[in-house]
Amino acid sequence: MLKKWFSILLVFVFALVMAAGCSSGGAGSSTPPAGTADPAASAGTESGAPAQSSPIDQLRLGTDAVGGTANVALEAMSSVVNRHTELRTSTIVTTGAVEIINLINSGELEGGYAGTINLVQALRGEAPFQGRIPESAMLQALGFVSWRLPILTIKGNGIESYEDLAGKRVAFPEVGSASAEVLRIVFEQYGIFDSARIEYFPWAEGFNALKDGRVDACVGTWGNGIPPAGIIELFTLRDINILSMNEEIARRIGEINSGIAAQELTYAENDTIPEGEGRLAPRNSGVVVFSASVSEEAVYVFTRACLENIEELGTISRDLAVLKDYATSVCVPDIPFHPGAARALKEAGLWQDNFIVYQG
Repeated sequence: MLKKWFSILLVFVFALVMAAGCSSGGAGSSTPPAGTADPAASAGTESGAPAQSSPIDQLRLGTDAVGGTANVALEAMSSVVNRHTELRTSTIVTTGAVEIINLINSGELEGGYAGTINLVQALRGEAPFQGRIPESAMLQALGFVSWRLPILTIKGNGIESYEDLAGKRVAFPEVGSASAEVLRIVFEQYGIFDSARIEYFPWAEGFNALKDGRVDACVGTWGNGIPPAGIIELFTLRDINILSMNEEIARRIGEINSGIAAQELTYAENDTIPEGEGRLAPRNSGVVVFSASVSEEAVYVFTRACLENIEELGTISRDLAVLKDYATSVCVPDIPFHPGAARALKEAGLWQDNFIVYQG
């Protein structure tokens, strides 16, 4: 009798175990085990539909060296875009525009800073590029800075013109930089590139070299009309002369590379220049570019956010306080614009009729 009841009890326990197994999150069950999230629910929207994930929602933007004009500007833009939109951006420090364009072309970046001289060089496959870069890797979005690059000398040293620089020691920006490339073209047009004794320095070191008498002249820089601290110090400690290019050379350099222009420095930018006069200087500019692989909507959101938050950008970078003045005025008409940027610029009333939109 005892054996009979023991057998019945075993059958009952076995039945309970089987029932529990069928109701738990085992194989074949559509209900997740307790304490785990439903993958479909966590990946989807409130309605349970799968979320749309796209690489364009995470834009990696290349900048120049830490503390450089483009680095500060792109950091500011990235911060503002992340704060005011659902787009997510990050910045990556590089050696400069040439590397950035190459990295966009290889798919390692979605966008970043480029010098206007470099855009034209890349499209043509000219040095310092190893070969031609397709326009799809460097579609313009908006300009943000213009660098005027005059030659500075000490007054009374016998240098009154570019021609006088033949045989003289001249401090250029670092080898391979966009500014050094601009001055190379200028000096070649004057016929003095081979005869001038050119030495390459970081910006601050070049200013110090002129101040200390180690060179006879150096390249100055005014970003959006604002000089760096090293220039201010140089003018405070030394009596500086700003050389002016002649207009024929200015015309020629623009014909050689449409990313280069010439623009006067005036009393407004430097009070050693008499009011009503100007010093014509070569100019290179900085623009934001994107790969054609980035969606129109993403670039539209980025560009619009920058244009709608200029006051905030200006609190981070004073160069960007006047962004609207440079957003299109420094861009290169020969290089197409990203469709998303074109839409934002048209809405802002900044589009120019001679610009072209990338068609793919």
